[in-house]
Amino acid sequence: VTTQNCAELGYTETSCPDGTGIKCPFGDTFACTGGSCANDCAELGFTYPCTGANESGSGKSCGGKYQSCTCASGYEWKDGACTNSCTIGAIYYSDGTCSNDKLASKTILGVVVYEKTSTEYGWIIDINVPLFAQWYNGTYVDIPQLPNYDTIPTDIQDSCTNTNIITDYCDSIRCPAAWAVKNYKPLGTPAGKNWCLPSAGLLNNIVNNFAKINTGISTAGGAELAKYWYLSSSEHSQNFVWVAISDPGHTYLTISYDEKGFSNHIRPVIAF
Repeated sequence: VTTQNCAELGYTETSCPDGTGIKCPFGDTFACTGGSCANDCAELGFTYPCTGANESGSGKSCGGKYQSCTCASGYEWKDGACTNSCTIGAIYYSDGTCSNDKLASKTILGVVVYEKTSTEYGWIIDINVPLFAQWYNGTYVDIPQLPNYDTIPTDIQDSCTNTNIITDYCDSIRCPAAWAVKNYKPLGTPAGKNWCLPSAGLLNNIVNNFAKINTGISTAGGAELAKYWYLSSSEHSQNFVWVAISDPGHTYLTISYDEKGFSNHIRPVIAF
């Protein structure tokens, strides 16, 4: 029985650059004839296999290679590779793309404050006028499932975990800050995803990259970063929570801790 598998019959190309290919009778692939595809793919610019991380092939191919690769969300084709476009300070849009310039045709979700890796989420900060609330309303408690940190924590990835622990422990009357963030749904928020109260580790990363992030927020037309004190979701102790503090001149932020009952501003964050 003759096989009807196009690839086995030699019809391996999605198209032929010179238009001289023969189409497989059993599918939509081609066998390219003449030298232009069989021998000269590289000369025609078909040099990329598109099998690397965050890459895929699409469009015309020749010899199993492409003239450029299609990149995963958050990456752009640049200098022969899919390069991360969602770097710290970049504007992040609701369609999962990033740019260093404000694009009027897209909905801004926020500004990147932590870059995505193969093992870690990236994080975006909201650019709107900050929310304002108490971390805890009432006699101070030490939430059992929430770790206490005597020194600045490195809990960058724990923003939403911490927020969920807080909202599971207490209602919106006693824990207004965490609930305000969890209920926050600005335009462009992805379906099924929530904004979170940033962890102290993520706030510290914002402090350490203040200039880049503030430039991104300014470019996006957002609220200046250093005007306020910002709450984290990370406990210091029963009475205190980690915060980012603005200096009197509003030129930078630093990390410290403050009483849970004091009202402070909140910059929601969301993972990507």
